[in-house]
Amino acid sequence: MLESKRIEMLDFPICQHGEGPIWHSARQSAFWVDILSDQIIEYSWANKTISQYAAPKMVSAIFEIADDLSNLIITYQGGVGIYDLQTQQVELLDDLGIEWLETRCNDAAIDPDGNLWFSTTHIDHQEAAGALYRYDSYGKLDKVLSDVSISNGPCWSPDGKFLFHTDSGYRRINSYEFQGTHLEALPFQIEVSEGIGFPDGMCMDADGVLWVAIWSGFRIVGIDTNKLTDKISSHQEAIGNSSWLVHDVLDLPIPQVSSCCFVGPDLDHLLVTSSRKDLSQEDLEKYPDSGKVFIIKMNSTGLALAPYKKKFKL
Repeated sequence: MLESKRIEMLDFPICQHGEGPIWHSARQSAFWVDILSDQIIEYSWANKTISQYAAPKMVSAIFEIADDLSNLIITYQGGVGIYDLQTQQVELLDDLGIEWLETRCNDAAIDPDGNLWFSTTHIDHQEAAGALYRYDSYGKLDKVLSDVSISNGPCWSPDGKFLFHTDSGYRRINSYEFQGTHLEALPFQIEVSEGIGFPDGMCMDADGVLWVAIWSGFRIVGIDTNKLTDKISSHQEAIGNSSWLVHDVLDLPIPQVSSCCFVGPDLDHLLVTSSRKDLSQEDLEKYPDSGKVFIIKMNSTGLALAPYKKKFKL
């Protein structure tokens, strides 16, 4: 439980819709985005200082590029691009050939081979209006899943053989055997009960525990993907129906927990983003820390993620 862990809250900045946290190994910084404020935020681990960067419209995900300190690969309402931290400008790589008026990008991740996986969603999250894509290190784009509502993740198992992907609209996390762009659906899944919330962003630790942000649920839930279970415990009830054993529950003082990522030089801290989106004034008075970032000292270490391994020239 959270009481046994050390938690730090960053009072600044307060995001309208914090999302997409990552650890940038080369810069020794944590990054995240504020989708509704069009901002990229960097937190220097050593100096504990915040830097803010103007970003393209509805930036949703950012990632380290191998051997490149100054640029990030990003997704935003418009496609995939390269973002220059010094000039705060973006160069479009691929617009996906779609109309962006009512569409934006959502969550994303880098796979073990250094390829970018990212998703699209309707502005109002209409059912089955989005998709999951893979943008490989050579700049080739493939659509992997269609008819997705609100895609989050994906995450890979520590051995790289399995992929976990959330469709938040259906309150479900699905599992797949992973081979390049081919996903073979497995019968094991997690379904978050209606009264608990929605599974949102997630990350994997080195032991195979999947840490899932529960939107509208005031919590992060750790699910041990090594241990199938048909038992109901107090931890199991914290998420609903799960094929795997619920390992831990981290309760937070905010309803809209949006995503999480292991950060720090030893990847032993969990950075959690949150949102103020659609909260009433009464809600904000009741939960004034909504939109802030929380950093939790963990008993486990995160799975080290590869940077995007860009193999083409602009």
